[in-house]
Amino acid sequence: MQLTASREACKRGKDVTHHHRPARLAEPLAFGAVFLMATAASPAWAYLDPGTGSMMLQLMLGGVAGAIVVGKLYLKRATDFFRHIGRRRPNA
Repeated sequence: MQLTASREACKRGKDVTHHHRPARLAEPLAFGAVFLMATAASPAWAYLDPGTGSMMLQLMLGGVAGAIVVGKLYLKRATDFFRHIGRRRPNA
């Protein structure tokens, strides 16, 4: 009976979005659960050996190098684009 009523409402152009309410609650509930788990964590008192510091330094230097390469690529694209615009001749 409910399905038939929904079909009839759709045919008449009425809004039948009340069935999607639980989906709107899923995101805030998931965010709240993750926030509670992150803030309720206890200290680990873990040992960090010297290799961990070296790995973190390598990760940071790799990120900087990657950012420089990406920046150079976009700079090259931008300069090529503006050079191409400058070469266009107006129609005489």
